Amino acid sequence: MIRKRIALVTTYFPPQNGVAVNRMEAFAAYLSDDFEVEVFSLTQSKSYVGSYLNVKVNFIQSNSIFERLADKQEDGVLWHKVKTGIRIVLAQFISSPLKKWMNRTKKELVSSHLKKPFDAIITSFSPEETHLIGVDFKKEFQNVQWIADMRDEMSKNPFINEKRKQKLQSIEMLVNEFADALTTVSEPILTDFKTICSKIQNFCEVRNGYNHALVEKFLGHSPNNKDIIKIGYFGTFYGKIKPDTFFDAIQRSEFNNYEIHLYGVHSNFIIPSELSDKVFVHPKVPYIEALTKMNEMDFNLFVHPRSERKGVYTGKLFDYISAAKPILACVDKDDVAAKMIEEFDCGYIAEFSEVSEIQKQLSLAFTDFNQGVRKCASKENIESIHRKNEVNKLKELIVKLTVK
Repeated sequence: MIRKRIALVTTYFPPQNGVAVNRMEAFAAYLSDDFEVEVFSLTQSKSYVGSYLNVKVNFIQSNSIFERLADKQEDGVLWHKVKTGIRIVLAQFISSPLKKWMNRTKKELVSSHLKKPFDAIITSFSPEETHLIGVDFKKEFQNVQWIADMRDEMSKNPFINEKRKQKLQSIEMLVNEFADALTTVSEPILTDFKTICSKIQNFCEVRNGYNHALVEKFLGHSPNNKDIIKIGYFGTFYGKIKPDTFFDAIQRSEFNNYEIHLYGVHSNFIIPSELSDKVFVHPKVPYIEALTKMNEMDFNLFVHPRSERKGVYTGKLFDYISAAKPILACVDKDDVAAKMIEEFDCGYIAEFSEVSEIQKQLSLAFTDFNQGVRKCASKENIESIHRKNEVNKLKELIVKLTVK
């Protein structure tokens, strides 16, 4: 049986690091189980053809500062936000910062298609140049199905200026006119795009999920010593994402038998003197080690304050759920993270800004712990958010679009 051919166009792909890279890596890896996948990405060095997990990858050069940023190997949310911020600033002044890469990629994409036709192409925003490639390719090859993947909002992003908003609105109009399907990371963002791109007939939520095989081990892990309750936080505190209200609440708690372990880079908060013997700051650890340590905790702390942005799960939430330990969630109770924790019954949820509410949930959590009650997601729910199962939704969409 001849396997369908899929092109994936993205500026984010290994050996880069980061959230966007993880999504694109999962697309390539799990789609290739059933389809012939070819990736078109970028490189700072000379163009070359490589291979990743038996997938052909065309690394295409352009000399823009954008590529030099994208190609840097620093990991983590903070560096990702720095790169994104610089890209947004530069985009205010340069009409198409990735123009050279875009033109070279279009040429390579068309060349590959003429040699062996694609059945579908997937382009992933940001940056917008990937979707512009999709527009031009669809105009020329109308029988090829185009799926526009939105890792973030476009014009609805509350943090962009009016000029940037207008530019992205013009690209949204092109996506609406030419794309056959649209995918994105959460239902609220998908709902927005259903309004913006009303001509598109096919929409699909493909969440990011987790991507490891340790769940069986984690579910079988025995509870820690009840004498000390261990609370873990993994990642970076930055901007408004900080533990101040949690620290305030736990100081008021009637419980005293706990430790708070912070793993990662932390610079925007001060540990209260009253908690100096309770809070332990550790350096960032490799991903698999971090997952193991999450599972060694009695609770994991999730902090996500109320914001203009809705529909943001963050990769940390999927990792926490997969670690099979209860979550202490100081969050926007109206957003998707709180709703998932509630649906999976895997934690204790309080509004980020409400100290008394956090204190109440801490009391419930500690009481449950002392009584041997453990709120963690079921194996079925945990497996449902594995990246492979999320990409299966994309597979079904591709099959639907390419039926002849």
